[in-house]
Amino acid sequence: MANLKKMLAGGFTGALLLGTAAVPAVHADEDAEDNGAEVEEEVDSAEEVDSEDPDTLVIATNQSVEEWNPFNQIYVIEHAFRQLVYEPLVRVDAEDYSPTGGLAEDWDVSDDGLTWTYHLREGMTWHDGEPITAEDVEYTYHIIFNDPNLEVQYAAMIDLIEEIEVIDDLTVEFTLNRFDYGFEVTDEEILPKHIWEEHEGEWSDWANDEFPIIGSGPYQMVDFEVDTFIRYERFDDYFRGPAGFDEIVYQYYTEPDTSVAALESGEVDIVGGLNEAQIERLEGIDGIETNVAPDRRWMGLYFNTGSQTADGEEFGDAHDALQDSQVRQAIHHAIDRQTLIDNVLGGHADPATSMVPNVFSQIWWEPSEDERVDFDLEEANRILDDAGYPMGDNGVREDPDGEPLEFAIAIAPDATETEHVTEYLVEWLDEIGIDLEVIYSEDASAIFTDGDVEMFISGWGMQPNPIYNFQRNTCGVLPSEPGGTGTDVFYCNEEFDEAVAATQSEQDDDERLAAFHEAQRILYDDAPFVFLWYPYVREAYSDTKIDNIVTQPADEGAILGQTGPWAFHGAEPTGEEVGGVPTGVLWGAGGAAVLVGGLLVFFLIRRKQTAEDRE
Repeated sequence: MANLKKMLAGGFTGALLLGTAAVPAVHADEDAEDNGAEVEEEVDSAEEVDSEDPDTLVIATNQSVEEWNPFNQIYVIEHAFRQLVYEPLVRVDAEDYSPTGGLAEDWDVSDDGLTWTYHLREGMTWHDGEPITAEDVEYTYHIIFNDPNLEVQYAAMIDLIEEIEVIDDLTVEFTLNRFDYGFEVTDEEILPKHIWEEHEGEWSDWANDEFPIIGSGPYQMVDFEVDTFIRYERFDDYFRGPAGFDEIVYQYYTEPDTSVAALESGEVDIVGGLNEAQIERLEGIDGIETNVAPDRRWMGLYFNTGSQTADGEEFGDAHDALQDSQVRQAIHHAIDRQTLIDNVLGGHADPATSMVPNVFSQIWWEPSEDERVDFDLEEANRILDDAGYPMGDNGVREDPDGEPLEFAIAIAPDATETEHVTEYLVEWLDEIGIDLEVIYSEDASAIFTDGDVEMFISGWGMQPNPIYNFQRNTCGVLPSEPGGTGTDVFYCNEEFDEAVAATQSEQDDDERLAAFHEAQRILYDDAPFVFLWYPYVREAYSDTKIDNIVTQPADEGAILGQTGPWAFHGAEPTGEEVGGVPTGVLWGAGGAAVLVGGLLVFFLIRRKQTAEDRE
């Protein structure tokens, strides 16, 4: 009965198949020897990274920036760009996510919590030498309040702020309509007015790709080639003092094993996103330090709870059955999180219960024994029987209108972990009378957003205050037109909306914590998602080349994916030269050239970004 359908949409732009083996897009020296490959000396437009330079920090990435406009960015690599290039008024620190000054040296709040006054540091400049003033702060929010493309994304902020007033060059005052717990750390990057005012009225449509990009952070983005590299140069006048490394280069790899080999050979200094086998391979190697720690991310199964616009217009072809919470709850019982963690992630994750990761223990909610949903196929079948979804003669259940429970899940072709998860889902849902079709598409996220499939697997990197992600699942962010973004699963539940509002408006600490817990409980019980796991960070770096690595949080924290520039601002070169063994690849315009069996092969290596890469 289970239906596993592989539909490749959007064309093939990955590895070139020669015989029965796929040639990786990048080869480390040892891999090139195994494949009989030799190094070709030159490729037009090749970009070389001097990994032997002790003052250049090279980071492996499998993502490429798709948007340089910070208002339009959602991927992890784009988050890294914002942390290096821009500063907010206030951000969270590396020690324990506590508020710490960004552009603001200090700030005051009135007794009623409605007036916030921020005092900027003296003498700060943008990367081009122009002074940073309160006018830049006011203009950033002028963009947010006046760009119609941002009104859904920033609806809560627009509703919250009554007025912004520039008091003097270094003082700006915000007046709020109501108390808001999260306002102290909005983490909104402040933009240079003298750059952005040239695009008045078209801010969100502007690509912001005039390099070098002007910001205020410890590094300036200066050069970029799609699917090849991103280069940052140190900003010596950064208000916290100059960073340790002269340059940071993100070097693009499509094959994780190749980036690991590059770390071993000294071509790369930091690698993240490692699997269990890669971590074990690197542990104990002289000059390489591994780091495994809890992450601030979650992964979950998304349900199309009823694709509709804000004015109630239904769209898409998804089955209506997932609008019924009992069907969603039954599927929740049919998923064994621990099996997925053990067999897909090698045990490197914790079972998830919420979109608040357990690393944020202050507000994380955990169900009681009575509330907890355990893997129980018998209970899942009972729920569906009682809810009026009888089993058909062919082993597939039908809804009250006689329509079979035939669902589809969209995943990206190169999302290996997600593919393994769906293999289990197909089997488990078959056991409870649900037929699950798997659609492989480079546009998996858009297919779900368009309302044309019932399920999707994705997740988010979270901040200590989860309000942004909570609000993505409130009634107020349903799209204004079919296919619009802003909502995760088309969820609208007034009880959840009330709890979310209370997490920010409640001034009593105990009552606010209760609201955080209530919001998480509602999502768990009503199941617009099934939260699957909280992954561990698995990363490694060259301690021969890098000294003074800062993790966030300080105790069992991560290096990559931090909120803030802490790891890269604090890292210092040891002064030792490392490796630089040739990889057998020359980088060109989004491609690679290798000699295989005497044949020169040039091929594209574009990796389609997936929703798993979101921040």
